[in-house]
Amino acid sequence: MSGRRRLADAEVEDIRRRRPAMRASLAGEGLYLPDEVEALFDQAERSPPDEAAARIIEFRRAKRLAKAL
Repeated sequence: MSGRRRLADAEVEDIRRRRPAMRASLAGEGLYLPDEVEALFDQAERSPPDEAAARIIEFRRAKRLAKAL
C-alpha cells in the first residue's frame, strides 16, 4: 500500500458530496451505517493509506472480539 497517495482536497470533497446518495442507496437495501463507522470513514479520508487501513483493521478486530465475548 505504500504506493498509494493521500487524497487531494477536491477528491475528499467529492466523496463527501456523494455520501447522501450512498446512504440513500444503502437505505433502499435496508442497510444503515452506524455513527461509529461513519466516523471511522471520516478519519480514514485524511489519513495516509497505511494508517487508514490499520485503523479499519483495528476496528474490525475489536468488533469481532466484542461479539466473541
